[in-house]
Amino acid sequence: MGLTAAALAGTVAGPWASRTETAAARAETGTADLVVINARVYTVDARVPRAEAFAIKNERFIAVGLNDDIKGLIGNDTRTIDANQMTVVPGFIDGHNHASGDVLLYEVLVGNPFEVEFVTIGGVIDKLRARASQTPPGIWVEGYFFDDTKVRNARVLNVHDLDTVSAEHPVVVHHRGGHTSYYNSKAFELAGVTKHTPNPQGGTYDRDANGELTGRVTDTARTVFAGTGNRPMRTATELDQRARDGLAHISKQFARYGLTSVHHQGGDLAAIQEVRARGDLRHRVSYEASGRVLETMMTSGIQTGFGDEWVKLGATSEHTVDGSFSERTMALSQPYPGSTSGYRGNLTQTQEELDAWIERVHLAGIQVNCHANGDVAIDMVLTAVERALRRSRGPTHARRLPTAP
Repeated sequence: MGLTAAALAGTVAGPWASRTETAAARAETGTADLVVINARVYTVDARVPRAEAFAIKNERFIAVGLNDDIKGLIGNDTRTIDANQMTVVPGFIDGHNHASGDVLLYEVLVGNPFEVEFVTIGGVIDKLRARASQTPPGIWVEGYFFDDTKVRNARVLNVHDLDTVSAEHPVVVHHRGGHTSYYNSKAFELAGVTKHTPNPQGGTYDRDANGELTGRVTDTARTVFAGTGNRPMRTATELDQRARDGLAHISKQFARYGLTSVHHQGGDLAAIQEVRARGDLRHRVSYEASGRVLETMMTSGIQTGFGDEWVKLGATSEHTVDGSFSERTMALSQPYPGSTSGYRGNLTQTQEELDAWIERVHLAGIQVNCHANGDVAIDMVLTAVERALRRSRGPTHARRLPTAP
């Protein structure tokens, strides 16, 4: 099946059968499509917590038990796997993932997206310089999956480091948490940001003790860079191909790590469907919509749960209310420890804006998914949900998810 042993048990849907059901399953279904024997199976079922083997037919578990019990379901066409005492557990469900596989394939990765790995600032600079050397002046050079807690140097990445990458390219390094980025002087120049530029609502241009820009920019303050400089020009066909190749690539990575169901925070829905149609989708998708797709759902009466067991419309894509735990920008009721400015994090929504959005989505029958990490933001979401419930007098569709790491 092309998956790890850890993921094997999660590649099919349906409940685990107990040992007492084995004989009935054999009588009703005949031979199995797949039998795994000689394994250490953790069923996560209190009735039969451990087993040696299991059988599958028509993508459903039909029996779980001892080797001798299950071997009777092996026929001429049964695929049989001897696990050789490998451990098998149900497939893992990832509740929150920005599954941008095209970034993994095509962009500069300055951190390791899969394993815990410490990097050096020099190594980050070298990777960005290599991309800059192949990029025309004026076009952005970007690095991804930076983690400021996984740097061997005893200091943080700053604007001066990124200035050594290039003075002709705007340069940015994106934190893996998705709420902070680091820019060089060229990027600030193109965006018109100086040390005198005030912080916008919900974001910061970080400054050192002398009031100079450090290069670190948080949350909503990053939006000013979106329309500056130039990005590589790609045709619609090229963009479509990147999206499909990226989705197929990341699906293989999910399967490799035992993730058999993943909640996608947006992404290219058409790409997901095409990759599935060509047989390259290795995981089940709960698609969490935003923008045009979410608006279409609400205006067309499409609710959470529409779809099938492979691709299903889930909650909304995360509606951001505050910053990040890992990047220390979530909204707190008390100042951050060690802060001399009284900084309490970033709120990216007002209560009134959040109230209106949650009520509208809730009344449409779509599950609400809010990014709320700090206690202030969590309280705002709960207040908005309570308000929506009072006004609708119906069941809640809300849930709260933490940010990516």
